[in-house]
Amino acid sequence: MNLEQLIKGCKKHQIKAQSELYTRYKDVLYTLCLKYCKNTEEAEDNLQDAFISIYNNISKYKGKGSFEGWMKRITINKAID
Repeated sequence: MNLEQLIKGCKKHQIKAQSELYTRYKDVLYTLCLKYCKNTEEAEDNLQDAFISIYNNISKYKGKGSFEGWMKRITINKAID
């Protein structure tokens, strides 16, 4: 699946698309979490919260700008909270 197909699938709440999105971006976003969190457990919790927020808000992504950047902003905001 290309990125556009993944986004469309996630907007339709397709488990396969959500799973592939997680697999594709978990390492990048986890590394980002580690920079903002005190320990690995907190980073793992933050990553989970970030993906839940990404899935719940993906319909708000309008295709302007980098999708990865959009996900990183959500992840950073979750870590700061």
